[in-house]
Amino acid sequence: MLIKEALPGLGDDVVMVSIDGDPNENADMLRRYADDLGFDWRFAVAPREMRSALATAFGNDVLYPPSDPMFVVSAQGELIRLPRGYKDEDDLREAVQRYRSG
Repeated sequence: MLIKEALPGLGDDVVMVSIDGDPNENADMLRRYADDLGFDWRFAVAPREMRSALATAFGNDVLYPPSDPMFVVSAQGELIRLPRGYKDEDDLREAVQRYRSG
């Protein structure tokens, strides 16, 4: 299922990105993983500087499974960490809408 199909109505200005923070993985490994599982959103490998900045801002637990942290970048560029735990479609839609315009 496409992300836009799973969360309809979010708009074209919403971009979903999964960031791989494992320093032992690379872009080719991540591409194969996403392709094998049929994920259709963007994936990126976090450089050391990004991992360090995330750990400084939110603690080391954001870098290691099973925390699976989720963040929203607001329209003003502010990085907001969503609460831990399972988030269903309504939770994700609400988070995006809340931070879309500030």
